[in-house]
Amino acid sequence: MFTIKADALSAILDKVAPHRPCDLESDPPPFIQLDCSPRWLHAIAGGERTLAVARTPVDGAHWTAPIDFDDAAALRSWLAFSSHVLVEHTLDDGRPLLHFREGAAKLTLPVVSYGPDIPWRAMLLRAARDRRREPGPVQLDSADLALWQHAGEHIEVRHAGGRAPFLITAGKDFIGLHQPQRADGPSHDQDSLAGWTDSVRSRRFIYAGQVYEVGARYADRWGAVWQVVARPEPGEEPMVVLADRSAVALPLGVVLRVGGRLARQPH
Repeated sequence: MFTIKADALSAILDKVAPHRPCDLESDPPPFIQLDCSPRWLHAIAGGERTLAVARTPVDGAHWTAPIDFDDAAALRSWLAFSSHVLVEHTLDDGRPLLHFREGAAKLTLPVVSYGPDIPWRAMLLRAARDRRREPGPVQLDSADLALWQHAGEHIEVRHAGGRAPFLITAGKDFIGLHQPQRADGPSHDQDSLAGWTDSVRSRRFIYAGQVYEVGARYADRWGAVWQVVARPEPGEEPMVVLADRSAVALPLGVVLRVGGRLARQPH
């Protein structure tokens, strides 16, 4: 639970909102992923060939919560009439929920539990480590460029060459990837992820002798897939959420007793 300025939360939603698949009627629906760490709240979205990550400082905890674009739009409208908002991620009601409060006003949003996750940390690290040098032209059209118009006033674009994506930054709190239609070009040796160490660091913890990571999915011996959506506080029982439309939340110990050792699933 933390308090955030409504303008700050609105800003990160606006920066990533242009990045969505073309098929808005897909199942599951496209979503914006809110990803919290002790220092940052991140908003993440992905388009056909893009990834966008915006962040703002908070005093939070480790959790991840995808919300569909319609709910994100409702949240954005609600924030327009707010000043300072209390944000809380809960699993107490048997399913993951996001609560936003200011005084007597409250908005509660369901968390999308059955869609694919966005492995944005791995994607950024992989792009930053790519240092191929293969000069040549690249192709971006005006629609591609328009996707980044809300990212910030000054945008920096780096390209590692070959088939690697562009790495795009705007200030210290926005980063993204854009896969060009045809890729070749010069590279830059500077650290592309400078200042983003805390954000891209994995959120792992150990329970019953096994390592788990926030945002990752694990299958039990019956084929059910469970997602770790939050890192437990010291002394707390970890909770996992069934990765289907039911979004049932259960203690990890209960799932292990019934389903046996969990196998991590690939992204």
